[in-house]
Amino acid sequence: MQDGFGLKVVKLGENGVTEKDILVHDAHCMDNTLQLKLALMEGPDFPVALGVIRDVEAPTYDDAVNAQIEEVAAKKKYHNFQELLMTNDIWEVK
Repeated sequence: MQDGFGLKVVKLGENGVTEKDILVHDAHCMDNTLQLKLALMEGPDFPVALGVIRDVEAPTYDDAVNAQIEEVAAKKKYHNFQELLMTNDIWEVK
């Protein structure tokens, strides 16, 4: 069950705990706070969470990095080394 910002192991029927008090996990929630707490539970005080902990549509790290590179490259005035050399003042050494 949720206990403030943390988790707490309880038994149904003890200390007035009912099914309504039990935390229900939503693997499709975009906020990963609870999902991380479940993934980090360790024994012997907590059970080990098994199954699908997080199932959301989100870009992979690789896709996000590639999109960022494409966005920056689109703003550049040059796209190769030759163009880079031609973007500044040019002089001839004799």
